Amino acid sequence: MKRYLVLLSILTVLALILVACGGEDPTPTPEPEAVQLPAEAPTEAPAPEPTEVPTEEPMAEPTEEPTVEPTEEPVAEPTEEPEAETAEGVMACDTTHEGETITIYQQAGLTGPLSQILGQGFINGNQDAVDAVNADGGVCGAEFVIRLEDSQYDPAQELAIYEQFRAEDPKPMFVLTYGSGATIVLKDRTIEDEIVNLAAGLNAESFYIPRDGWTVGVMPIYSDQFAGFLQWAHDNWADIKPESAGDDIVVGVIGWDSAFGTGATTPEALAFAESLGVTVLPLEVQEVSPTADVTGQLQNLLLGGANVIYVQSLSFGPAQVIGTIQALGAWNDLVVGGVNWSINTDVAAILGENQALMNGYYGVFPSNWWNDTELPGVQAALANFEAKDYPETDKAVGYLLSFGAVYGLRDILTHAINTVGFENLDGVAFFDAMKDMGLVSAYGLYTMDVRDQNRAPNMSQIRQAQLNEEGQIEFVIVEDFFELPDTRPPAE
Repeated sequence: MKRYLVLLSILTVLALILVACGGEDPTPTPEPEAVQLPAEAPTEAPAPEPTEVPTEEPMAEPTEEPTVEPTEEPVAEPTEEPEAETAEGVMACDTTHEGETITIYQQAGLTGPLSQILGQGFINGNQDAVDAVNADGGVCGAEFVIRLEDSQYDPAQELAIYEQFRAEDPKPMFVLTYGSGATIVLKDRTIEDEIVNLAAGLNAESFYIPRDGWTVGVMPIYSDQFAGFLQWAHDNWADIKPESAGDDIVVGVIGWDSAFGTGATTPEALAFAESLGVTVLPLEVQEVSPTADVTGQLQNLLLGGANVIYVQSLSFGPAQVIGTIQALGAWNDLVVGGVNWSINTDVAAILGENQALMNGYYGVFPSNWWNDTELPGVQAALANFEAKDYPETDKAVGYLLSFGAVYGLRDILTHAINTVGFENLDGVAFFDAMKDMGLVSAYGLYTMDVRDQNRAPNMSQIRQAQLNEEGQIEFVIVEDFFELPDTRPPAE
């Protein structure tokens, strides 16, 4: 009885913390019976399947979690980026076009409970990078302007905003989207309209069925990420496994009840797990709600023998999983990790004074981070961020994602102008420039890959949330960039 009361007390306090930090869910859900946590994708929003367009998408002292020290000699990325893509340089322009403008079309969830995944930092990163690029001569003299619309990650709104953009004259060369819902509903439209969708919603089928589509991922597809996490866990099991675990790896996946939440456990990723001898339990889904209770799902996975938990949700989703595992007293019996941006500043912010609960959480990390201060792109982002005196809570993935994107766009467009001329810029010229470059660096913060039939990069780090001496969570490299398994679906 005493253990039950302590558990209930832990869950109750954690729920109050999370609700206080989160936004209000626009689609009211029944009050759960158990106590829960609070309150979308970069950066991933939940997304329904494309067959229909829905209306959207005292704490116990945490025990010390063993940490994996960074490798002494990190593995370098095997592919060398072309000179034109270096973050420091600006490609020379053959012509100049002062007085012209180029519009960056974006659609993202700026309001609603999932808006904190990108957060205000996303908007600030966009504007700071545009201001910096324009002050430095723009794109061969032409200046960037931003056109950003709020989709709330609702697929119906994503489609409506895209149609509004598409109707403009001239129509966009590219759009930037941030959720699986947009990736799925726009896949065929972008092919037909010859408009590149630079997408943070990393749905495998949208990128690779058919091959040579017009949807390009800014990060690896979710199934590649999951397979890569399994490969890393398999190769390092002797070092990372809990004391209570045996030699066999049993993985429990918990994800949002959406296309995003099911994006890791594709047939191709499960086949790869089987080839490693890794058991993956049936997927457990969690409600896309700041007040969701995931106790039952996690108990099911523990009863199934899971010694690894993989999280396919963002923001309040990982916070719910982390808090519940800690409350169940199972943290030290598990390796816990998840998809890109499940390890992000917003998760620690939701946990608030209890962010130490996140200590030991692993994440697939396909981009560089604020603590990579030797990189020019990070230095530039930090300089802009600190000059504006933004709050530390905005030092998250949203700012880096948008900041780097503007520099990547600058380089692509410069190459396109040098190739076809400013007057001939269109979606085809933009995409041809990307393909000619092959690897496109977003100021060294992340890389887009359209070599051959690639539509998403296939490199990632593994990072771990570690508590520093100041009691703050940092994301530390435990495996530097390595090549992820190829789990793209077969072409239809």
